[in-house]
Amino acid sequence: MIVKITPNALSGTVSAPPSKSYAHRYIISAYLSGDKVKIKNAGVSADVQATVSSLNAMGGDIYFDGNDVIVNGRRSVVGKVTVDAGESGSTMRFLMPVACALGINAEFTGKGKLMSRPINELATTLKSAGVEIDGHTVKGKLKAGTFEIDASVSSQYISGLLFALPLLDGDSTIILKNNAVSVSYIDITLDVLNKFGVEVKKIENGYFVKGNQKYIAINEVAVEGDYSGAAFTLSLGALGGKVTVTGLNANSRQGDSEIISVLGNMGAKISYNNGAYTVEKGDLNAITVDAENIPDLVQVIACVSAYAKGETVIKNVDRLRIKESDRINAVIDTLTVAGVKSWYSNGNLHIVGGEVLGGNFDGGNDHRTVMSATVLGSYGKGDFTIKGAEAHQKSYPEFFNDFIKLGGVVDVEI
Repeated sequence: MIVKITPNALSGTVSAPPSKSYAHRYIISAYLSGDKVKIKNAGVSADVQATVSSLNAMGGDIYFDGNDVIVNGRRSVVGKVTVDAGESGSTMRFLMPVACALGINAEFTGKGKLMSRPINELATTLKSAGVEIDGHTVKGKLKAGTFEIDASVSSQYISGLLFALPLLDGDSTIILKNNAVSVSYIDITLDVLNKFGVEVKKIENGYFVKGNQKYIAINEVAVEGDYSGAAFTLSLGALGGKVTVTGLNANSRQGDSEIISVLGNMGAKISYNNGAYTVEKGDLNAITVDAENIPDLVQVIACVSAYAKGETVIKNVDRLRIKESDRINAVIDTLTVAGVKSWYSNGNLHIVGGEVLGGNFDGGNDHRTVMSATVLGSYGKGDFTIKGAEAHQKSYPEFFNDFIKLGGVVDVEI
């Protein structure tokens, strides 16, 4: 799909997309409870669909009912199963330990760059606990004990273990080597586990997880709005007009809620009322922001920075090389086409605000590249043509509909 964005004044109100982070975790916990749970507002993003289909391959009885997900429990599986995680790193990294805890012989597959994304650290940790692993195929049953893991690569490894270890026959300890990244995502996992009756104790350098725990089903639970998705529409308000995004929890554990303070620090006018943030254009100035725990915001912050006066520095971006694409190169390539000066140096991205030109852009099969390029083009000096725009469906299927609702001018070519 190719879209052409014609710059136009934007304003209005849209709803935040559902939080993928919470949806994944609620669905997995409901599956592990073995009972019926209704998960409201889970959404139908490609990543959430990957988790549902993967759990069904692992014996789940799960289906979509509109925007909700219904979990009816799970059954035992016999023999080897194939678990297709699509392009969802969360799905694969969460469910490999779960399969091992349940003793499911599973071959994990995926699409796009998923199969080349890092998994070795997690695989090594699982092997040390008695599981056979050949590539992305797991066999055998996980044994309780001490699990040492490098926490500087991905928080998803830790979340996967936190789902699995309560199911084991004995107590376990997770020891974190190096500083954990994206800690807020681990906090979301702990929040969901607590809702399903699973106790995890934080210790000095990791977590203590008691064995033989039971996931306790919740009759109904609702997924809150997603800040990483809302960041794109909120940023449109910062660049021009006045945009309100509803369905956002002001006290959310989502680390990407940091987008509110980032836009405010840059000079946007921000207000909050009853679950809705309103962002209005202000005089934008460059800032320095640390992206260690908010990697998913880097691209949209970079694109907003293209309109800010001065040189913005986004620190600690190296992990962006191992996402759906090399997002460091993706953001520099996007800004370069638009005539905006940017560069990478010693773990940091530098963006010098200035005139934003139109041009032809490649989405690189990355949802965040597509949506951030749309933000960049919304107030540029000419049309933006974005190739591979269908990638937005991975996390935010309604993005272009919401963009149009705000006054965006989009021509679509299939």
